[in-house]
Amino acid sequence: MSIMDVRKIVGMNVRKARLEAGISQEELAGRMGVEQFYISGLEAGRRNATLVTLWRAAIALNIDAGLLFDKGNHRAELPKSKRSKGR
Repeated sequence: MSIMDVRKIVGMNVRKARLEAGISQEELAGRMGVEQFYISGLEAGRRNATLVTLWRAAIALNIDAGLLFDKGNHRAELPKSKRSKGR
């Protein structure tokens, strides 16, 4: 697994957990003490987050930090109201 793969997996898992928590990127950023653009980059797999940042994300999302690295959990889904009807 490459570093880029890990960033994508973590990013998708952050996004999934955030959507499941029903919070915006701005809300998550506020809980973590970072800017919204950082969350956007993290979710897109463009950020190489530190362990401390990932720990803060897990606390802010009320999840176990290990879930951020779960390859089986990486497909983020949109809330039902935003899903296309074909899904």
